[in-house]
Amino acid sequence: MSKLIRPLPLGKVRLRNRLVMPPMATEKAAEQGRVSDALCRYYDEKTKGGYFGLVVAEHSYINEEGQASKGQVSFSCDDDVPGLRKLVSVVHRNGSKIIAQINHAGGKAISVLGVPGATAPAPSAMPYTTTRGEAVQAHAMVKEEIDGVVADFASAAKRAKEAGFDGVEIHSAHGYLLSQFYSPITNKRADAYAGNSIEGRTRLHCQVIKAVRDAVGPDYLVALRLGACDYAEGGATREDAVEACKIFERAGVDLIDVSGGICGYRGNGSKEEGYFGEDSAAIREAVDVPVIVTGGVRTAAGAERILEQGQADLVGVGRAVLKDSLWAKNAVEALGGTGVAGTVFFDFDGTLHDSMAIYGPAFRKAYAWLVSEGYMPEREFTDVWISQWLGWTTEAMWTTFAPNLPEAVWRKAAEIVGNEMDSLTEQGSARLFEGVPDMLTELCDSGYELAFLSNCRTRYCEVHRAMLGLDKWFDAYYCAEDFADIPKWQIYQQVAGHHASPQVMVGDRFHDLEVAEKAGIPFIGCEYGFGKPGELDGANALVETPSEVVKAVEGVLL
Repeated sequence: MSKLIRPLPLGKVRLRNRLVMPPMATEKAAEQGRVSDALCRYYDEKTKGGYFGLVVAEHSYINEEGQASKGQVSFSCDDDVPGLRKLVSVVHRNGSKIIAQINHAGGKAISVLGVPGATAPAPSAMPYTTTRGEAVQAHAMVKEEIDGVVADFASAAKRAKEAGFDGVEIHSAHGYLLSQFYSPITNKRADAYAGNSIEGRTRLHCQVIKAVRDAVGPDYLVALRLGACDYAEGGATREDAVEACKIFERAGVDLIDVSGGICGYRGNGSKEEGYFGEDSAAIREAVDVPVIVTGGVRTAAGAERILEQGQADLVGVGRAVLKDSLWAKNAVEALGGTGVAGTVFFDFDGTLHDSMAIYGPAFRKAYAWLVSEGYMPEREFTDVWISQWLGWTTEAMWTTFAPNLPEAVWRKAAEIVGNEMDSLTEQGSARLFEGVPDMLTELCDSGYELAFLSNCRTRYCEVHRAMLGLDKWFDAYYCAEDFADIPKWQIYQQVAGHHASPQVMVGDRFHDLEVAEKAGIPFIGCEYGFGKPGELDGANALVETPSEVVKAVEGVLL
């Protein structure tokens, strides 16, 4: 299989391939930097079909002082979030993941234009030129200004997460503020941010990374785009970039995106596809996180060569896509890949997970406690009888099984069940049904997104996710506990818009059938699960083994 069309897990984010639509400034935002209909149409056109594994949205300003151009998108205030959600929805609906790129223009900011005596914030006092060629004078930032920028990066990242972006990219390239601090050409400071040491030149980056990470949490994707080299006398070098990226990795980034520094987009003037390939190769050799490289890639063969030679883990294609909205489709299909065929929503217990191996012992332990406390009589339970409760929410299960128990009591019993199941899973007792790994792999290879939709606890999902390696297959995880234990069909209605169509639900219980019936999507019933006879009547297809699921999915969707 071509390297370009191979999936890539990035923490909780699973990329269906290694092709990236890099950030390209469109200047299509409305007044105050709000997402416009024109901007949404642009991203819809470029991402239709889900042929990009990842989209990095165009650079957006974190505060009004740091705006780089008119028509630039804003992440500067909470009122931006509803529009940003619309943009995310467009890309998700087409089947690609999208991360926000947040930026401060620094000495290239347009906010000072036309304001007599105004100067732009930068590491050092010197003249700059905006993206449109206007002359700007900058002043050296004081500590209070630096602290404010750090806080604004964190706030912008928080808004990105709230808007539904799959991650956030900190922009430190092309001569903007963080790039200005990184480059010895523009950083003449002699304080903690001194331009004469790599530690000083990356100090602000580390502060921003920490603040962003604190704002979005440990599991959210955080990337950094680095203008690795300036290709100018006295500027940042490849050796600098390698050391800087080691620092960024230790600071907590999950992904490094390599581009140009003060030199901008074209680097050293090379005409070979992948202008910055030698830079990215050196960085990739030095760090353990994935690396993106963008610059001058015009063909699928060129992108494939970059991956084959180990220059990067992902390849961005900009200008070619800007000229031809079908470029990604043609490139992926030429390599034998596909776009997004649709989304398969999977129940977990009884559908993928042979849960009785851990649920049976856990239920019996909780019941023994209830007996010891005098709440229940002694009783023996068969596995078949116990299995009827799999797939229920915690509250629904206990209030149906033992309606007279005080809430505090059944919640304690539920806690015992949960803790025991987690413990048994961590001990290696959890198992997928035979044939499930192959079935999930085949669906992924066929171009489907996979989403986990369960009435389970969040902790339960996380433990199984880690122990069973679910990130190899799944793009998203939805647990009832994260949605205040509302019915599964309501959870689906809240998240369906984040995923590509057509969609299908696969499960073994009436709760799963209900999702499909209320949403008007097909349902595949798993008769090998824990449902009772007749419980899945109304399914579009029934399967007796996991190996039959792929054919069933294709049958109801194609």
